Amino acid sequence: MKVISARVSSKYEVVVPKFVRERLGLKPKTTVLFLVDGDTMIVRPCPEDFTATLRGLHEDLWPDPEEWLEEERASWA
Repeated sequence: MKVISARVSSKYEVVVPKFVRERLGLKPKTTVLFLVDGDTMIVRPCPEDFTATLRGLHEDLWPDPEEWLEEERASWA
């Protein structure tokens, strides 16, 4: 993890440091998300397609959902 600081201007603007822009692939007009949890903030580029971004999430827990569903239904009998 790398720590980089930036100052908030009197208009509440922040210049994104070059290292961060390059690392995240930020271009002009890119929308970013601010994820806030208590006093912690994570800034990340907004995905173009949330569905595509989330597809496959937790597939390590349910590698074959159809098989899991059949096993679950069988346990009800």
